Amino acid sequence: MKRMLGCAVLMMLMVGGGVVAQAQSAKDVLFMAAGAFQVKDDLFAGTEQFSKNASDVTEINLDPRMLGMLGKNTSKDLANKLEFIVVHSYEYDKPGMYKIEDVEAYRKRLMDGSWNCFIHTRDKDGTTDMCQRTSADNETHELVIMTAEPKELAFIHLKGKMTLDDLRKFGGGLGDGSNFNFSSSH
Repeated sequence: MKRMLGCAVLMMLMVGGGVVAQAQSAKDVLFMAAGAFQVKDDLFAGTEQFSKNASDVTEINLDPRMLGMLGKNTSKDLANKLEFIVVHSYEYDKPGMYKIEDVEAYRKRLMDGSWNCFIHTRDKDGTTDMCQRTSADNETHELVIMTAEPKELAFIHLKGKMTLDDLRKFGGGLGDGSNFNFSSSH
């Protein structure tokens, strides 16, 4: 849970600090997106199958129109740069409520040669993968975080014409932005 929540909060802070500031919970963000057009995410299409035995389900699908409504001064810029943000999170009452083989099928999609997976953690408590890829236009980027723990799963995917520095500017890193430096100088 801590790993999944940490990744999701980090992504929301980096990308849309306005969401965190306005919403009291992930359910509020889900409510904000409920009437929106569902983003077509081919990479994580079908992850809804994990909701079957889940005790808590959060599925957030934000397209540029919804991103523009976040209420932050820079949200229109964010909406112009991002194609989508997708967060699917599933919590279970006990371990064994989902098949790890089903999760591995999604992880294999990240091993097709087009993704640069720069963080892999594996331990008794679960796995986390963080990957990125750049499209053929060298402008469109994607960032993915997948986390699988015995009682939790998270699939996070964002795509757009943004840089890591854009993400830092929009969300301010963790709070004031002092914790992250995305410059290429180090």
